[in-house]
Amino acid sequence: MDTATLERLLIREIRRSPGISRRDLADRVDVARSTAGRRVDNLIDNGLVRESGVEHTAEAGRPKRQLELRGDYGTFIGFDFDARNIYGVLVDFAQSTIAEVSIPLTPRPSKDEVINHLRETIDRFRDSGHGTLHGIGIGVPGPIKQSKRLALGYPYISKWKDVDLCQELDVTSNLLHIEHNTRAMAIGEYWLGSASQVENLICINVRTGISAAIISEGRLIRGTHELAGEVRGWTVSSENNTSPKPVWLEDRATVRAISPNSVTTPEAWNEFVSNCRDGDREALKQLSEIVKHHGDTVARLAQVTDPEMVVFAGSFNDIGDLYLDQVREATAIALLGQFVPPPPIKFVSLGHCTGAHGAAALAAEQFKLA
Repeated sequence: MDTATLERLLIREIRRSPGISRRDLADRVDVARSTAGRRVDNLIDNGLVRESGVEHTAEAGRPKRQLELRGDYGTFIGFDFDARNIYGVLVDFAQSTIAEVSIPLTPRPSKDEVINHLRETIDRFRDSGHGTLHGIGIGVPGPIKQSKRLALGYPYISKWKDVDLCQELDVTSNLLHIEHNTRAMAIGEYWLGSASQVENLICINVRTGISAAIISEGRLIRGTHELAGEVRGWTVSSENNTSPKPVWLEDRATVRAISPNSVTTPEAWNEFVSNCRDGDREALKQLSEIVKHHGDTVARLAQVTDPEMVVFAGSFNDIGDLYLDQVREATAIALLGQFVPPPPIKFVSLGHCTGAHGAAALAAEQFKLA
């Protein structure tokens, strides 16, 4: 393993486990302790890492010195967006939050609107006086080509097709890193949230669209064409469908499902959430139909991946435990008689900014010491 790769791995593990020792770091990345020690000393000399204390144990021998990243070494920016909102975060080198923003978009937003908001937020974060910007991560809706920083398409943002994000944002590919927004959410939960000790995770994101991200044995699954988790086109049964065209999961299991014309304004969504919480019969009936699809989605994915945990992200989290309890029940029903038991199901622990934090973590993971 070359020196740069090893140092990047060491930084990653210290970021994930603040307080880790040199000895445990060496075991984690599977290198000799003397080798890990030398590289850690180099990172300390360069101002990226510091010793934060001594681990007090009953073991005989030399006490373990604890390590942590230096937050003041610089910053990372993360974004996540869909057709309704942009979420952005500025974090320091140790991944502590400096600032979070939420930017509502107009109904049926355009590419220019999204790009302008991203540009303005990058400029504002860059000028905030928190040190060198080391990377920008963006969780992008729809298919992407990660290596080229290309967003290939998303039907709910007009003219969002083959968007060269480096060119549009006037940043280099060394600075900018992209990922599908649901995979960015999974990264955020895996590195920073309640799933930080989980190696097999499913993240399901339900907003204007619906998609899933899978972490298996600690590795994010992207697939041959970077399309792993695109469940939006799964067909679902519908008693009201008289058309020969199949009904897609996205039509029946997203924010769009609460409105007859499939266009749900923020005001309509907030009213739906309030009605559900207040026990309105019609709203609860709509929610029940949607939740059946969410439970079925969890069941199908669980049968394929056998996860330790499933986390939900997105708009339906606004409804709270009323929604989550129904998802758990629907999942249990869908898995009746199957070998796979119902997995624990939770909300993402970082809220609506989970994907933005995950995108910032992606940028941090790609950081290379000059």
